[in-house]
Amino acid sequence: MITTDQVQGIIGGTVVGSDNDKIGKVGQVYLDDETGQPDWVTVNTGLFGTSETFIPLSDATISGDT
Repeated sequence: MITTDQVQGIIGGTVVGSDNDKIGKVGQVYLDDETGQPDWVTVNTGLFGTSETFIPLSDATISGDT
């Protein structure tokens, strides 16, 4: 799980799927209203990063810069 201390470090970072294929770059982080913990991120996807997709952080981990 991503903690509030790690939020600044993930913005702009590369997101990869469970198959290690690149998905895109982290755009924004959304916190849970009740707990204040990071809950979702937007990931810039598509050609030139023109689309934004919401990704849950429930099973996310940080490994290096991904």
